[in-house]
Amino acid sequence: MTKERKGEIALLIWKSYLKKKPISFTDLKRELGNVAKEIDVPLNELEEFARELFKELLEETFGK
Repeated sequence: MTKERKGEIALLIWKSYLKKKPISFTDLKRELGNVAKEIDVPLNELEEFARELFKELLEETFGK
């Protein structure tokens, strides 16, 4: 399995998880900071990833 395909599957798993879990936007910034440290990814990259992911989820849920 390619690294790209693994990434696609991981993204689908995250989308599925987030659709089922309530999102507390008030705690989101702190959570992203904690996760960034835990997985050793720069916070700005993780924030950019989260923005894109949430945008996709909103579009899938409510349409463009």
